[in-house]
Amino acid sequence: MTFLPAQKPHRLRLFGSLLAAASTLSLAPADAHAQCDPKAERSGCINADNLWVHAGAGPFLSLGAPLLAPSGKASFGLALSYLSRPIGLRVASADPEGTVVPVIDNAVNATFLWSLGVHDRLEITAALPITFYQDGTGLGVATASDEELPRSSMRDVRFGFAASILPRPRAGSADGASVIGRFELAVPAGDAQAFASGRTITWFPSILASYRRGRFEAGVEASARVRGEARLANARIGSQLGGSLGASFDVLQDGWLTAAGEAFVLYNFAAQNPPTRTVDQPESPAFVPAEWILSATTAPILGGDMSFTISGGGPIPFSSEAAVTTPRFRFGLAARYAPTGRDMDSDGVLDRDDKCVKVAEDRDGFEDGDGCPDLDNDNDRIPDTQDRCRDAAETVDGFKDDDGCPDPDDDEDGVLDEADACRNEAEDKDGFEDDDGCPDPDNDGDGLLDKVDRCPNGAEDKDGFKDDDGCPDPDNDLDQVLDAADQCPDAREDLDGFQDDDGCPEVDNDEDGIADKADKCPLQAETIDGKDDADGCPEAGAKSLVRWSGDRIVAEAPARFAPGKADVAKPMEEMLRQMAQLAAGRAPIATIVIEGYADRAGDESPRAMELAEKRAIAVKDALVAAGLPADRITAATGDAGEKRAANVTQFEITVQRDKRGKRR
Repeated sequence: MTFLPAQKPHRLRLFGSLLAAASTLSLAPADAHAQCDPKAERSGCINADNLWVHAGAGPFLSLGAPLLAPSGKASFGLALSYLSRPIGLRVASADPEGTVVPVIDNAVNATFLWSLGVHDRLEITAALPITFYQDGTGLGVATASDEELPRSSMRDVRFGFAASILPRPRAGSADGASVIGRFELAVPAGDAQAFASGRTITWFPSILASYRRGRFEAGVEASARVRGEARLANARIGSQLGGSLGASFDVLQDGWLTAAGEAFVLYNFAAQNPPTRTVDQPESPAFVPAEWILSATTAPILGGDMSFTISGGGPIPFSSEAAVTTPRFRFGLAARYAPTGRDMDSDGVLDRDDKCVKVAEDRDGFEDGDGCPDLDNDNDRIPDTQDRCRDAAETVDGFKDDDGCPDPDDDEDGVLDEADACRNEAEDKDGFEDDDGCPDPDNDGDGLLDKVDRCPNGAEDKDGFKDDDGCPDPDNDLDQVLDAADQCPDAREDLDGFQDDDGCPEVDNDEDGIADKADKCPLQAETIDGKDDADGCPEAGAKSLVRWSGDRIVAEAPARFAPGKADVAKPMEEMLRQMAQLAAGRAPIATIVIEGYADRAGDESPRAMELAEKRAIAVKDALVAAGLPADRITAATGDAGEKRAANVTQFEITVQRDKRGKRR
């Protein structure tokens, strides 16, 4: 609906001009017919419809609207009505009461309504009634003429204004009293022959008092219609005093259905003739048209500004028999658009725009134009009173879901949750895989936390060498031989020119038991024969009594235990001393394993096992006595089932290099 612009000064000038023109027309001379001479038999200067509907909002038809249009707002309406015998003359007949002769049998009228608020307490009004169709005998019934009744005609146009003396509140429930004063005039525009005009200005002042409480509303209106007198046969019509009563009840709330009942009456001051008398013998019975109307109104759209009414009515039984303008019954339809400016919940949003007419808008800056409170603006099921982010929905992801704020980065590590593999654990930002959103307490996965790992991005090699510093040691002993190729990764190569690429230190290159630093011949093995064995040089023609056989030390002339004994005899003691000297060269980076045997191969009896163990221990004691470290020597029982000559091997000495060549 488009509202008319509020050009108040221009509209007031127009309204004033219309009033002036109407007054001029009222006072201007006219012919006898136009003046409606009361002595003329065929005056006909009457308006066939007593019900004057007004523009504006309200449940009533005969009463004016209890609320005026807001300033700058226009109201529109269309009222359609069907009237059965709107004019009937009671003429003299054999019946003492006379006979009613219809002047108009049927009529269909329409009234176009308009009003404009020039102030919140003042509006101007206009109404254009039209007869679309009517039928009947017309004036011929009184004159015995053959003059036909016009089928359609414009009716007298009405202009006026209304002022609110006691305005009803527009906000809140709108309960309370209202007093409206109106002043209208009907300007002759219709055809008197069609009973559509009084052919004179009719001044129409009225005052309406109404009261609304909850679903009930009542109103009373007093009015007057001041006009020149007209005559139709034995009926005279002049100035009239009017009154209307009405009451309504909201059967369904929110404008869905309102039922109303009303009655209106017009008391005519002109003296009447009885129907059986001649027009020259007047008496004074009252001419009092009176009607009742029942209606139902629905206004479910635009906050009640648009309403539709269906109505029906008829004469009140006490209506005067001489009331020629009272129809037998009437039926009506009306549609009215009237912006009342109602704001039932007082939230500043007019009901016509308010989606929640009875619940106030919360005015929190969020969708405040719809008139509904937004208890949860972002629809995240957290009431705004508890929601720290009212206009941004909570991301329900199990992280701080009760604060009402979205958490695009739960752990606030700069990696959005949608790309964060660890939403609830902050990335440690240590330069290692910082885009996955996960903290890396052990970047290199070597079991050492980064906070104590000297090389957090280089995994510890777990080779038994400084494994608690977190750094890989590609060359543990720093001998420039990488551990991968270093046979002794934890013992530094001595780089003495002898087997320097194996990574192992050779403290005794020639493995003669004399350390190189004391060996006068480090690359020539000493002949260990008990003569000058300390210089490390071989003697010409001499032969060692003990020698290396792979990892084993063997004696050229075995010294033996006595059968069934584990005692080391003198000759055997000297041989073991020489073996100890030979083993000393490897001892720092090796383990010496002694395996003892019983006298007979394959003997696994407890006694034989005990003898083998004792012999191994006896050999160990002799080697320790000769200077080898006890922690480098292991004594064990040999395999009794090993293939060997019986009573030949009683013990074996094996020097096993440590797996990593680590010194002890």
